[in-house]
Amino acid sequence: MHATVVVQGEIPCKGYGGTQRQVEWLATTLVGLGHRVTLIAAHGSTHPLCEVRHAASAPESVAAIPPDTDIVHFNGWYEAETSHRALYTLHGYVPNTPREGLNWSFVSASHARHQGRQTFVYNGFPVDAYRLTDKKTGRLLFLGGIARAGKGLGRAVDLAKRFDFDLDVAGGSRWKLLGRSKTRGVFLKSLSRRFNFTGTVDGDEKLRLLGEAKAFLNPISWDEPFGMAPVEAMLCGTPVLTTRRGALPETVNAETGRFFDSNDEFATGLNEISGMSALRCRESAADRFPIEKTTKAYLALYQRVLDGETLP
Repeated sequence: MHATVVVQGEIPCKGYGGTQRQVEWLATTLVGLGHRVTLIAAHGSTHPLCEVRHAASAPESVAAIPPDTDIVHFNGWYEAETSHRALYTLHGYVPNTPREGLNWSFVSASHARHQGRQTFVYNGFPVDAYRLTDKKTGRLLFLGGIARAGKGLGRAVDLAKRFDFDLDVAGGSRWKLLGRSKTRGVFLKSLSRRFNFTGTVDGDEKLRLLGEAKAFLNPISWDEPFGMAPVEAMLCGTPVLTTRRGALPETVNAETGRFFDSNDEFATGLNEISGMSALRCRESAADRFPIEKTTKAYLALYQRVLDGETLP
């Protein structure tokens, strides 16, 4: 099969860029399964296994599609119509915006349901790129690549003070991550020595923080479409403490974390994660979210679209 995969943003990405990473891993795995892939991405993009064409808009992306393409897989916010058979995967979430027409897929059952649809494929990861560490610290980790109040950094700061634990905060500067909380008090609370702001992390430093943390703290207050960072933590053997919003009840299970809404539930979860197995945490995530499983699920959707089916 010749698949053209379209994404907004540059491949490979640096720092934050969950959609771009998913597309890069998908393209690599498709080629490994014997398929031909043309990748259309932002200027500057490269991929060692694919023909790469550059585009900065939906019309440019459509114009760049090779004529002999069997299926086009758009990723992101593009709703560009093409004469080719096409699949559209939405990775983000816009509340109260049902996706009508076209063959849409989403990244979790919750994500699809919120957009008024049913079709989804879970994100996948190259599990061998993640590893267990030799030691665990007593620190928790908060990772927020976007300064969005719904990510819950303000609550993470309050929980650290209330339950007396140290917190590493990665993903941006203190001011950048707390600026959108519009709460001067939260910023001042975070000046305590218990908080360590590490800035944007990637590569080995990100793996180290994910692996050494006692738990990954994810007190979100919005409907997360999937939650890549929590799964990355699980793949490094680190359990997740999170709310029940969005897709988290689909990705976090009894072997990989605990849920909380109230402070009492958080206290119980914090106590229980101490007895969890790092190896079993990793194995559970690796069994459920390998990139190979994701790729085969997309191939099944490609075939359904090629057969003329309209995805529900």
